[in-house]
Amino acid sequence: MGRDKTTMAIMDNDRMAALALRSLLSRTLPGYEILPPVSTGAEAIRICCDVHPPTVLLADIAMNDINGPTVAKTIRKENDSTAILAITSSIVANHAEDMAKAGAQGIVGKNDDLRLLTLAITTVATGGIWPDEASSAHFDTVHDAHRRVSSERSADLSARETEIVELWSRGLTAPRIADNLGISETTVRTHLQRATHKLGVSTPKELISKWLELRTL
Repeated sequence: MGRDKTTMAIMDNDRMAALALRSLLSRTLPGYEILPPVSTGAEAIRICCDVHPPTVLLADIAMNDINGPTVAKTIRKENDSTAILAITSSIVANHAEDMAKAGAQGIVGKNDDLRLLTLAITTVATGGIWPDEASSAHFDTVHDAHRRVSSERSADLSARETEIVELWSRGLTAPRIADNLGISETTVRTHLQRATHKLGVSTPKELISKWLELRTL
């Protein structure tokens, strides 16, 4: 069943900070349904590549598992409806270009005024972009970003491959991953084989090493 109202998800590895932000935004965005925050990039990818993704993803850049640009690009390759607004506690201009290339619609600072953050969210939620005036980064609308990112020929993993490789890198076995995701063990192994090929490695150990390297770049 679809959602009739505007929905937003918050991705932040600091769960307490995310809960506090959710509480503040619920007052400044009364017409929004703000979903429970997610604390990993893998979770954000999962909900944004679901049948009913949120209208907006407020995405922290520094995550403990998969970094913000990788999360954004993975989502954008498959999702042409969710606006991605990056948020960072560091210098905004240092990350604007990476997030723009990854398919986000804008970037804000965690220390920005709440009214400014609210305006940025409503702007991207209604199809606009929120450019960073301190950098030369060019942000695209959701549809333009999806068309660009999905057409790029690259060895990027799909959303499902990313999810499975991330669980594999945490030490979960193929049967455990299959059980967690509600898919067959054969499907898990097929995705692992495809990921191994895309990342140019040949063994499970090399796959984990390569993934740990890529996700923190």
